[in-house]
Amino acid sequence: MKNFSSALFLYYCLLAISCSPKPQSDYLVIDLVNHKSMPVEQIALSDISESIQIIPLATNDSVLIGPISTVKLEADKLYISASNGVFVFDIHGKFLNTVGTKGRGPKEYLYLYDIYPENDIIWLIDDSGKKALKYTGAGIFLESFDFYKLRFTDYYYSGADTFIGFVPDLGQSNTNIMLAFFSPTEMIDSVCYRNPMLKNGIMVMFYSSEITFVNYGNQIKFKHLFSDTLYHLLNNKPHPYAMLNLGQRKANENARNEAAHQDIKVVDLFKGMDRALLYGENESYIFLKVEDVPFFFDKKEQKAHKWEFVLPDDKRLDPEGVKKFIPQYIDKYGNLIGVTLPANSEDNPVIIIAKIK
Repeated sequence: MKNFSSALFLYYCLLAISCSPKPQSDYLVIDLVNHKSMPVEQIALSDISESIQIIPLATNDSVLIGPISTVKLEADKLYISASNGVFVFDIHGKFLNTVGTKGRGPKEYLYLYDIYPENDIIWLIDDSGKKALKYTGAGIFLESFDFYKLRFTDYYYSGADTFIGFVPDLGQSNTNIMLAFFSPTEMIDSVCYRNPMLKNGIMVMFYSSEITFVNYGNQIKFKHLFSDTLYHLLNNKPHPYAMLNLGQRKANENARNEAAHQDIKVVDLFKGMDRALLYGENESYIFLKVEDVPFFFDKKEQKAHKWEFVLPDDKRLDPEGVKKFIPQYIDKYGNLIGVTLPANSEDNPVIIIAKIK
C-alpha cells in the first residue's frame, strides 16, 4: 500500500499530458432558458410510473432513525443513510441491521459522503476521514482503505470494487488531474484538465466544488455544478452528450468542450451563474435540479418540465401528511426514489419507489 502511495505522484505526472475528448457539436439540447418563469405542472406520480411501492419503515423505540439523506435499493433491501447511522430494511420496511459505527477507528467513519450497496456488499465513503469502508449487507466489516491524501471533493462507486474521485482545480493544483479511477490497491486511469490557469495574465479557476455522478444502462454520467454540459464516460474518458441551454447564464464554449467548469475570475465567483446538477436518467427522462428546483427532460418530447408529483391515496400514507412527492434521484435500475415525512414527526418515514415508464 505504501509503495502504491509513493508512486502516485509519478503516475500523475505521466498522465498530466493526457487530454479530454475532442469537442463535438451533436449535443442533446435541454432548453432551460426560462426555467425560473416556467410554470409548475402538477401531475400524479402514477402518470409516469409503471408501479409505485409505498414502504413505511418499521422503526420503534429501539430503532430510531434520524433525518434521512440517502436511500438505496439493492437486491430487495433498502440501505438508508441517516444522520445517526446506516440502516438496512427489507423491501417491506422491516428493520434488519445497521452497518458500521461512527468513530475514528479503522472500522469506523466520521462523516458519510454516500453509501454504495452492490449485491450483498456495501461500501461507505467517509468524507472526513477520506477513506472507504467495505461491509457485508449484514454489517460485517471486511476492509477499508485510505484515499492516499488526494484532494477529492466528490466520489462515486462504479462497481466491482472500483471508484471515481473528483479533484477540483482551484487554480493552485500541482497536478492536472480532474477524475481519478482507482481500486483499493491500484490507480487505474485518470482524466486531466486542459485549460491553462493563466489567461491574459489573469488567474482563473475551474471552481468545481460539486459534481454528481449517475448510472444509467451501466454507463456512468456526470455533470459539474456550474458547467452546462452532461457527459458520459466511455473507456474512462468523458464525452459530452447533452447541453443545458441557460441563455446568458450558460458556460462558455471553451469550458463546454473541456469537460470543466466555466473559467471565471476569483472575484466573480458564482456571479450570474445557475447551479444545475444531474440526479438521474433513464430511457425516458433526464432528472436535473436547477437552483435546487427539480426538472424532468422528456427525451421523446424534447421538452423540460417542472413537475410537482402527487402521491396516490393509500392507507400507508398519513392522510394529514403532505401529498406532494419530491424525489431524490433516479437510481441505476430506473426507479424514482424519495422519502415522505408524516404530519406527526413521531410517526415513521415512508420510502417511495416509483418504477418509471
